[in-house]
Amino acid sequence: MRLVGTINDILIQLALFPKDKEYVCDIAEAKSKRSIEQNKMLWELIGKIATKTNNDDIDVYCSLLEKANAKYEYILTASEMEDELKKSFRGVRFIRTQEVNGNKCYVYKVYIGSSKMNTQEMTNLIDMAMSVATEYGIDVYD
Repeated sequence: MRLVGTINDILIQLALFPKDKEYVCDIAEAKSKRSIEQNKMLWELIGKIATKTNNDDIDVYCSLLEKANAKYEYILTASEMEDELKKSFRGVRFIRTQEVNGNKCYVYKVYIGSSKMNTQEMTNLIDMAMSVATEYGIDVYD
């Protein structure tokens, strides 16, 4: 059985358990995560924007992450690693080439994608997607 609520709610629920049995209990703070509905809405908007602008969904997604100031990191790697980066990060942008010890390397900006966002970060991304969609005359409420 899973108990969810404030500590007072959980204590009340625990009081109803038989007292003669032994239990194992793990306690973790509840974290607000993005919802399935938010994810569905985001990707519907991305699809509409991509269709309207003749772009790939992932290109639109990266652009929205950038505009929404989503979390990112820079990674320096060999050029042949781009496909591997795309397996680990959905949002990958090539930034520039850079020489390191006589070897040509590539700098990529990799976004911490929406699957790792909390509800507020996801809301900001959806708001950006709605704003961009509106700029292109896309009905965001249909």
